[in-house]
Amino acid sequence: MTLGLALLIAACGGGAPRGNASAAHVLRIADLSDPSSLDPLLAHDQDTIGYDLLVCQTLVGMDAHNRLTPVLIERIPSRVNGGISADGKTIVYRLRKGVRFSDGVELTSADVSFTYRAIMDSRNPVLSQDAYRRIASLTTPDRYTVVIRLKRPWNAAVSDLFAQSDFAFGILPAHAFESTLLQHAAWEQHPFGSGPFRVTQWRRGDRVVLEPNPYFSPKPKLARIELRMIPDRGSALVALQAHDVDAAPILPESIARTEGTPGLRVLRTPENATVWLTLQTQQGPAKNIRVRRAIALALDAAELQKAYQAAYPQAAAFLPPVLQWHDSSIRAAATDPREARELLGGQTIDALLVLQSGNAAWLRIATVVQRQLAAAGIRVTIKTFTTTLFNAPDGPVRNARFAIAIDGWLGGADPEQSIVFTCSQATVNGDNISRYCDPRFEALFTDQQTARNTARRRADFLAMQRLIHQALPVIPIYYEVYFDGVNSRVHGFERNMLRFPVAPETWDAGGE
Repeated sequence: MTLGLALLIAACGGGAPRGNASAAHVLRIADLSDPSSLDPLLAHDQDTIGYDLLVCQTLVGMDAHNRLTPVLIERIPSRVNGGISADGKTIVYRLRKGVRFSDGVELTSADVSFTYRAIMDSRNPVLSQDAYRRIASLTTPDRYTVVIRLKRPWNAAVSDLFAQSDFAFGILPAHAFESTLLQHAAWEQHPFGSGPFRVTQWRRGDRVVLEPNPYFSPKPKLARIELRMIPDRGSALVALQAHDVDAAPILPESIARTEGTPGLRVLRTPENATVWLTLQTQQGPAKNIRVRRAIALALDAAELQKAYQAAYPQAAAFLPPVLQWHDSSIRAAATDPREARELLGGQTIDALLVLQSGNAAWLRIATVVQRQLAAAGIRVTIKTFTTTLFNAPDGPVRNARFAIAIDGWLGGADPEQSIVFTCSQATVNGDNISRYCDPRFEALFTDQQTARNTARRRADFLAMQRLIHQALPVIPIYYEVYFDGVNSRVHGFERNMLRFPVAPETWDAGGE
């Protein structure tokens, strides 16, 4: 999903809620979002998607080392273990027996089937059905077996379908719903699933209270989790420093302040996310490859690092290092304003740079880019938009009304989900806002979907990264890191590269 959607940052202001020191085994987390729904199929922001996993589990999960792990299934299907057919089109999931929802009812294949039908019900505003449209059929030959037949082979299927990926569609309890129409269902008032916790209280705009699922094994160490709704990171930091919450997302500029507060530490989680400059390749000045190369040569990485306080690793390849097929041999262009001017033939070029308002680091990056490109003969006008307008159907990025945009991409569990440069996505409704389209890239992307061996698939991803590095539809700036300020009383709190919680049943908190 776009980092514009995943990194919503409200304007700083408002007071942080205060409370008494927390008792042992109670964890209080500052949640910046005020969810409109706790249904995992209807969650629209990354933090809510992650916290829904505390309640509703996926078939496939991801550990702190970003490896696929079986959650509701006995093992990860593969060709080696017979879970994926020789033709790559059939996937067999064996459910774990004895898994129970928090009301005591056993989770079975019927619940997986119901969840699939709810995802595909056009009345439900799920964020994306794309992955599930690849399914030709989903059958349940018995209570503990789910068989998916794909329309065509797809290597990313196991890491995307019913998995912790760019979305995380947890399995819903079919018996709790009257139909596959999810909105306004009675379940929404008291959400529950097979996860380690269940919702016992939801005070909208204030907090969500979770307590252990009595049927979950192993028994969670925490007696309660409170998700406190705090409108922005500034207020969340105040609450963290006052010990009114135990964990809160923080920005790079708050790291020193957090680490300088007794009893607090910073948890750094490298993400599958890259922030870049997108260059419009189909119209305007950046349509010319010489202009795109001039822009790359005019940028000074050291100065850009100061803009984001060197809090993140500098980027070169578009796939981040958390993915095993990241190409570490790719290097950013060396700064050379004189060569940049020569590429422009001494002309002065006008370019519009667009970005979302509210992100101070991105605005600092924009002003540095503006200054550096001016030295090469490119006059940049900066224009900011609210997140809603920036991503709107008639907004600047969807309609390619820009030369340069500051944005980025938060990928999924599979490298394929980090790729937004296909021709099919180069539309008003697609995510390829650079409008880059190259038959060579298309061939590589298509091949990796069905490649029968890992070496060939890896070669495809390496070649794709080199093509993008040469064509410059984007110029990577940095790789994202998620920062949590955490109280020292908290133990075991971890995330994976998708920001999702890892093994929450092992989390604990001491008394104060």
